[in-house]
Amino acid sequence: MKVKTLKEKAYDEIRRLILRGELKAGEFLTENSLVERLKMSRTPIRAAIERLDADGHLTYIPNRGIFVSEMTIDKVIDFYDFRMAIESHVVKKLAARPLQADEIAWFRDNLRRQNECIAAKDNHAFTVEDSAFHRQLTAIYGNKEILLTMERLQDKLYRIALNVLQKDSDRVQVSYEDHVSIFENILEGKVEDAADRMTQHLEFGKRILVY
Repeated sequence: MKVKTLKEKAYDEIRRLILRGELKAGEFLTENSLVERLKMSRTPIRAAIERLDADGHLTYIPNRGIFVSEMTIDKVIDFYDFRMAIESHVVKKLAARPLQADEIAWFRDNLRRQNECIAAKDNHAFTVEDSAFHRQLTAIYGNKEILLTMERLQDKLYRIALNVLQKDSDRVQVSYEDHVSIFENILEGKVEDAADRMTQHLEFGKRILVY
């Protein structure tokens, strides 16, 4: 098993703090504050900042400092419009062919975990399962270009999903019920219903953040 370098540890920890909302969008950061918080030297912290800037998690503004990147309204709209186009297409294709036994088992297990997260009132854990549900749909579809694109968007997907759940406490239950419905429509071969439900599911999330 590969041992993580200090640079990798610094990157993973700062990224985790951003994804979990402990470092909030728009928050001003300094190297000193991160050195103190992570109890690490400047070298790995600086390397992590550069990598997180390249990834889009942090924004470095010369003569001003480092900020946790924010999702603007335009970016949120673009992100959801892209997802609606891609994911509605994916579920239509999946509903048009029978799911394999192991695929069905995966989704049932994921939906069970989602329900357990709701019972435990653990929004962070639910967001992990929510993101996994959407990613698995793409993985099963099997288009490598779509999968690679969705992989690159995973962190944004997580951050946006968590923001939606934090803005609307009732959304966790609704999101779970949407996932169940999407899965059932795929399982029953209801092509248009699966696509429509996915579009409605994503459109509702977009409205919460935009309006």
